[in-house]
Amino acid sequence: MVSHPISNTRVAIVRIISTLVKNTRNQPVKRFRFNDYLSTAAILLFLVVFIQLTGLLSRVDNVLFDIGQKWHQDKPPTDIVIVAIDENSLSQLGRWPWSRQVHADLIQRLKQENTLAIGLDIIFSEPEQSNKNADDALATAIAQAQNVVLPILLETTRVKGQLIETLPLPSLALQAADLGRVHAVLDEDGIARSIYLFEGIGAPVWQHFSQAVLNVATHQPSQNQFNAPAAQKNIFSLIRKQQKRVSFKGPPGYFSTISYAQVLKGEFEKDTFKNKIVLIGATASGMNDLLSTPVSGLSQPMAGVEFHANVLDSMRNNRLIDTLPTVSSLIVLIALALLPLIWMPRLSALKGLISTLVYFVFVSMLAAVLPKIFSIWIPPSAALLPILISYPIWSWRKLEAAQRYLDQELTYLKSFIIQSDFADNTVHHYDNFDDRIEQVRAAGQQLRFLQNDRKEVLAFISHDLRAPLASAMMLLEEHQQLKSKLHAPLSQALHLAEDFLQASRAEMSNSADFKELDFAGVTHQAVDDAYESALKKNIQLEREIVDGLVWVNGNFGLLQRAILNLVMNAIKFAPEYSKVKVKLSYANQQAVLSVIDYGPGISMDEQKHLFKRFSRLKDMSASPEGAGLGLYFVHTVAQKHHGTVDVESDIGQKTSFNLRLPVLNFQAH
Repeated sequence: MVSHPISNTRVAIVRIISTLVKNTRNQPVKRFRFNDYLSTAAILLFLVVFIQLTGLLSRVDNVLFDIGQKWHQDKPPTDIVIVAIDENSLSQLGRWPWSRQVHADLIQRLKQENTLAIGLDIIFSEPEQSNKNADDALATAIAQAQNVVLPILLETTRVKGQLIETLPLPSLALQAADLGRVHAVLDEDGIARSIYLFEGIGAPVWQHFSQAVLNVATHQPSQNQFNAPAAQKNIFSLIRKQQKRVSFKGPPGYFSTISYAQVLKGEFEKDTFKNKIVLIGATASGMNDLLSTPVSGLSQPMAGVEFHANVLDSMRNNRLIDTLPTVSSLIVLIALALLPLIWMPRLSALKGLISTLVYFVFVSMLAAVLPKIFSIWIPPSAALLPILISYPIWSWRKLEAAQRYLDQELTYLKSFIIQSDFADNTVHHYDNFDDRIEQVRAAGQQLRFLQNDRKEVLAFISHDLRAPLASAMMLLEEHQQLKSKLHAPLSQALHLAEDFLQASRAEMSNSADFKELDFAGVTHQAVDDAYESALKKNIQLEREIVDGLVWVNGNFGLLQRAILNLVMNAIKFAPEYSKVKVKLSYANQQAVLSVIDYGPGISMDEQKHLFKRFSRLKDMSASPEGAGLGLYFVHTVAQKHHGTVDVESDIGQKTSFNLRLPVLNFQAH
């Protein structure tokens, strides 16, 4: 019998390809991926905590808050009116300060208009020297109005001097409906965004001026806390509590405003002040009562009385903005910063970059409008910077993992390819990564050559080896004397070649070529093919196959042979006059094929190696046969069909091989 011998080179090629496939699957890709996730998440987590606790990017937070405050301005409220000490009033009534008698006349005028409350944002801490009766006249007007609120000023007498509380004259304070502190908190950029509801020297005694006006307008008692405990460390320090950010209604000039001089002369329409809250304060430039706010900025500062109007409107509508506590903020910010790790591994490089940038803009906009919508402020910069650099960090970690993996694979490939007469003639570049790419290109080219050689080997086995063996076995039928001696080894050689060919075909199968088929029908076909072998051993083949069509996506030939291998193995190891049970069930979108025999069982140690290449079961009754590729073939087919195969057995117990495949559809009969 003439045949082409398999050269040592081709044997080496087959081993190289097989080992490459095996080791490629077993490389620690998951470990690299886990390390990428863990390291990237740790870096982002550290950045969030560091930025949040140090306030490193607080100016960015303030900018976003200011942007949100300029968004969506409502119509101005009609029940808050500002009486402005403006340039027109100064030109008509003379230089500031005016006599207390002028203010008394204004209050009397407003009293006649039935106002809800009058907030007089003017400090009267010292008696008037030019007119001794002016203070009494003002006190009388305040007493008669019964709804005038006077301010308290917390100030220092000199730079870095001691804080003092500047109160109205006692005669005025006793007649006032309530007292409140006029104060706005200036951030590091000099912009007023928030207030404290309570402040005081040594104890948080005084309510805010706007709160006092609201108390009077709604007939609520004063909230000044004269029984608040003093600070233990320093009774001369400024004590504050309950800081709130202001939800600004609009820019300077937003609230209804009328000139002080016009009101004093009665030059206003009827019911202009009826049942309304009136705030009196300076708006003229040079009065030292101007504040930079998120809606005004440095170029067009807002008068203090307008600031109080914004605070007042926020208070009565429960729109003062709470800053989320540090721990809660950290939880939210960490979640926002780590969210890109969900989609970046699943998207291409460009899509991952674009998605991250879009997400960055979305979080920025959400943080800006959140105070306006829900009256909650979460400083977002601790999450925004990690989000912005999450893609570079992730790319860096993946690049590191890719380099490690490439180096490991290249070392492994070279150890085999060089042994196969491959010379590394790659040109070394200045960039080490370019070197790796060039080496991968060269290795890929060699692997393509090896793949072609593998196809030639398969063709050789399929035709040049199997055909002569089959011909020789046919000739033996004519020579009975030689048949008894040569039939068994030739048959075994033919089966070895067939097993090797089928295992290789399974490895090279492409799921894109699979078609829909009935798995129950495939199972019936495989059991029918094994019937003759079972009959020779007096073994009963028992079927328990689900009644219906079990549609799977697969290759008929591969699945039929995989089931046949399981059934033939069961017949081989089952005792004579016993039975082999083939069971097919359907549950949870999965088909489960079980082949059960009642043979000697399989030890736990043997089960670990059953589905490996060239692994064979120990047959106690006969010498080992086959190449040990039958169960490896079943395992490969299961993987190609996105399924699994396992075994349940032990010494002296029944053996059950279970093949599980995903089901496209099940049609019950």
